[in-house]
Amino acid sequence: MDILAKEGFRAAPTRDERVYEAAKLFAKGKTGADHFAQAKLLEAFSTSDFPVLLGDAFAKQAVKAQQDAVKEFEPLLVDVTVDMFDEHKLVDLWSGDAFETVAQGEEYKGGTLNETELKHKAAKHGKSYGLTWELRRSRRFSELANFPKMLGNGSIKGQNNAVADLLVGNNGWNTGFFGSVSSVPFSPEALDAAIKELAQRENHRDELVDTSDLVLVHGPALRGEVNRVLKATELEMQVTNGQKVTKTRIQNPFTNVVTPLESRTAGKRLGTAQATAWALVQGKNSDLPSIIRTLLSGEETVDIRVKADQGQRVGGGAVSVEDGSFKDDTIWFRGRDVYGIDPGFTTGVYASNGA
Repeated sequence: MDILAKEGFRAAPTRDERVYEAAKLFAKGKTGADHFAQAKLLEAFSTSDFPVLLGDAFAKQAVKAQQDAVKEFEPLLVDVTVDMFDEHKLVDLWSGDAFETVAQGEEYKGGTLNETELKHKAAKHGKSYGLTWELRRSRRFSELANFPKMLGNGSIKGQNNAVADLLVGNNGWNTGFFGSVSSVPFSPEALDAAIKELAQRENHRDELVDTSDLVLVHGPALRGEVNRVLKATELEMQVTNGQKVTKTRIQNPFTNVVTPLESRTAGKRLGTAQATAWALVQGKNSDLPSIIRTLLSGEETVDIRVKADQGQRVGGGAVSVEDGSFKDDTIWFRGRDVYGIDPGFTTGVYASNGA
């Protein structure tokens, strides 16, 4: 008699329910606390369907882990979805032509969707992990249970690295992204001056740059100074009038204008500069965001698969996925994520290495 015939991963009426039941059986049997459940789990691994159903369950768990992982730069990233891997020119959809007066009986004038010279594309990323035969024989299923979290976190860590690589160059901010980089230490006056500088620039539409949604990017070492400035109700700031410099206490002018974003990933790349470096980047709600994340249609979340390369027995008969690869006895799980991180509209960015 097949002891698995009545198990949920076999008996449930729909595939989603069978996936759920496979995950339940794995969770119950992986610790060894319930010997009967672990025996059923070992038997289930020897079938052709259970590892595949468990892989689907892992994929769902990995998506949850991906959603829960720390997305350091999410306030900066605007998503654009494409249908293919080709490089695309970014169309300026964040604006629109100003409406013009239409006289009685006059035809409406046509508007335009302007292609910019900015290019963006999606790219494939991933990792594979092997569950060895020895690990399975030792019944160390807890290592397998960590796979979804590893794959979900790996997806987000890859995106964090890609954004940090865009922002940071060699031991300082990336001049390819920011243009010139100043050496002004962070202070309320320096932040105010930087915002005023941005507010006087003109973007590609011949409009003044929007400074209502700025994100202050910095490493952990600058946390204290940033919090003292941005979280204060009032600030004492220097006011210069001709040759006269006075200090005045005012309501915090940066409230609801500048949002702090502390990044360990960027801080690591800034190296010795992270104690003093700071930058202003347009946020995702800006009319011209500074960083574009390109997603591939239908592939917006991490995808996990199990490799079935177990071969055939010499005397005939199927070999289960649980027996592992023909080459090295390992069961391989692969995680794949598709995205691209590219510069957006960088007219409205500012950076200082602080010293």
